[in-house]
Amino acid sequence: MPKINSKMRVPDPFVMNEDTVNIVVADFLIGRGFECETPLSGRQPGIDVKARKDSLEVFVESKGSQKNGASADEVFDGAQIVNHLARQIHTLMKYATKHGDGHLYVLANPDIERIRNEYAKVKKTVEKLRFVCMWVQEDRTVQVEGPEEMEGLLVSCGLRG
Repeated sequence: MPKINSKMRVPDPFVMNEDTVNIVVADFLIGRGFECETPLSGRQPGIDVKARKDSLEVFVESKGSQKNGASADEVFDGAQIVNHLARQIHTLMKYATKHGDGHLYVLANPDIERIRNEYAKVKKTVEKLRFVCMWVQEDRTVQVEGPEEMEGLLVSCGLRG
């Protein structure tokens, strides 16, 4: 069930819906030389953001901290965050199974402590899958994190350093 952010013991410092995460991530990728398809919005089926640079294809599955169209102070509760994280990983696993190695599979979320805390519980396993995280900041910048063995790829394609 959704919660009222301002009434939480520790409110999220900002709220961001999935559509906004998609737009920020697409803009971030375009700014780094990727060709990006129009990001999905609303309840459109498919991968949320799809981009390509040279032979590297990027598949991004995004979630927000609030529902698209929600009131400004309404956010997802902890159970919804866990569910969304599980669905992100499942969706990326399906794409990785279908498309194989040589692509970049990304979970994108607002950089909210409640989401980071849940991600931290599965991070080691997600990194074994060679998935990358894009954390969208309140100022719409993006922080990219991934497994150590992918650092070279992330740097060479312009996503890090």
